[in-house]
Amino acid sequence: MSAAPPSDARPVILVVEDEPDERYLAAEMLEETGFRVIEAETAERALAILKDRGDEVSVVFSDVRTPGPIGGFELARIIGVTWPRVRVLLTSGDAGDQPSDLRMSATFIPKPWRADDILAWVQEAAGRPAGTQDSPDVIGLGRPDARIIVGEVET
Repeated sequence: MSAAPPSDARPVILVVEDEPDERYLAAEMLEETGFRVIEAETAERALAILKDRGDEVSVVFSDVRTPGPIGGFELARIIGVTWPRVRVLLTSGDAGDQPSDLRMSATFIPKPWRADDILAWVQEAAGRPAGTQDSPDVIGLGRPDARIIVGEVET
């Protein structure tokens, strides 16, 4: 007799967002597409979840600005060191939050984001090992408000 398959082998996405409506919207969208979703209001809570369930999580989708001492950029750095196979997608609606501070395997998408952009990225990321990117990505470059800033130089 062979070992029973896991009861739920769907990829797990950890959504980190302090605004309940935005967190609900992201979680619902991902669940309706077939992902399992874990929600956290803060980066600290996300790290506690990863400590307990990091082997299950494929992707962390986080706001850059979260309450508490750890923000999204720092969360991405911690994940990159501690759970390097977990992919990170950061988002922000604040023009001051730019992807120049991303670790190499993190991706940035400005708010308001489009569901199709998030879903396409998460689907690819959940099936692709981390570390295959050469540099940070920015989703939505065709939008007039999207910019990439590398170091001190805006491109």
